[in-house]
Amino acid sequence: MARRWAAFLAVVGLVASALGLAAPAQADTQQLKVATYNIYLGADLGPLALAQTPQELVARAGIAYDQVVATDFPSRARAISRLLRQERPEVVGLQEVALWKKGPLGGPLHTTYDFLDILLRKLRSAGLHYRAAAVDNTGTITLPISATERASFTNRDAILVQDGLPVTNAQSHLYAAKFTFTTPFGVTFTFPRGWSAVDVALKGKGKGKPARVRVATTHLQPGVPPIRNAQGQELYAALAQSPYPVTALGDFNALPTEATGPYGTFTNGGYDDAWRTTHGPGGGFTAIQDPDLRNLPSKLSARIDYVFYQPAHLSAVSARLIGDKVRDRTPTGLWPSDHAGLVVRLRLQ
Repeated sequence: MARRWAAFLAVVGLVASALGLAAPAQADTQQLKVATYNIYLGADLGPLALAQTPQELVARAGIAYDQVVATDFPSRARAISRLLRQERPEVVGLQEVALWKKGPLGGPLHTTYDFLDILLRKLRSAGLHYRAAAVDNTGTITLPISATERASFTNRDAILVQDGLPVTNAQSHLYAAKFTFTTPFGVTFTFPRGWSAVDVALKGKGKGKPARVRVATTHLQPGVPPIRNAQGQELYAALAQSPYPVTALGDFNALPTEATGPYGTFTNGGYDDAWRTTHGPGGGFTAIQDPDLRNLPSKLSARIDYVFYQPAHLSAVSARLIGDKVRDRTPTGLWPSDHAGLVVRLRLQ
C-alpha cells in the first residue's frame, strides 16, 4: 500500500510539473524573516519628570542609573542572542539601544554600557553574524547622578542585518513632531524620536535579480498620543515614497483598538498586521514587565509592538513571540527585556 501511494504521489507531481502548476510556485518563492525587539534601556526614566527640585532630580537620576546596573544588559544580551539564534531572522529592528556613559562632575564621560556593541558581541559568541546597517540617534540627556558624578543616556534604534545579505539605501531620520517637557524648576527637556530603513534583497530562487523590500523600524513617543500619532503619520507618508514593498516594524506604543493612532494609520492605509493575519486578534502581548525585570508571573498584557506589511506585495507566513516565557529569563531571574520580541516570516506575493 505504501509503495502504491508513493507511486501515485510521484505521478501527480510529474503531471503538475508538466502543466506548470506546482514547480514555478516553489521555484519563485522569495522570503524574508524579520524581527522587532524593544530591548529596554535598563531603567524607568519616567520618575525623572516628577522631580520638584533640582536636588530631587539628581536623586532620581542616581536611582535610574543604579537600575541600569542592576538590570545587567550584558546578561540580558546573552539571553536575547540565544532567542535570536533559535529564530535566525535576516533583519532585526531594535528599539532602546541605549548608550550609557558616566564620569566625574566637570570631567570626561566614559562609556559604561553600549547596548549595540554588547549585543553584537553576544550574537557573535552565539555563532550569529549581524551588522548594524542603520542606526538613528535620537538625542542625549546628561544629568548629575550624585554630588560627584554625572551620567549620560543616548537613545538609539537600529536595524541589524545578517552578514552576506545585500542592503542598499540605509537611512535614518528624526520626526518633526517631538515631546518637550519643562520641570517645575525651569529645566526643559526635549525628546526626539526617529526611524531607520534599509532596502534588503529577499532570499529564494526567484528568476532574475532578487526582489527588494524596504524594512523600516521605529519607536514612537509613549504617553503623549497627539505626538505619537503625528510621528506615525510622518512615518507612513515617508514610506509611501518607497519603490519597493514595505514592512514597518517596531514599538508603536499604540493598541490595536486605537483607530485614530498609528495602528489605524497603517492598517487603514494598505498594511496588514502580521500577528492578526496569522493568529487572529487575540494574544500577541508584547508589553510590559516591571522596570526591575524580576516580576513573576509575566505581566505582558498589551500588544504595542508590530510588524506591518503591504498585502498587495507580501504575505505573512508565520509570527511568533520571543522572550515571553519564564525559561527565557537570565540565570539570575531577569526577563530579557520589559517587552517581548516578535518574529515574522514574510513571503513575496
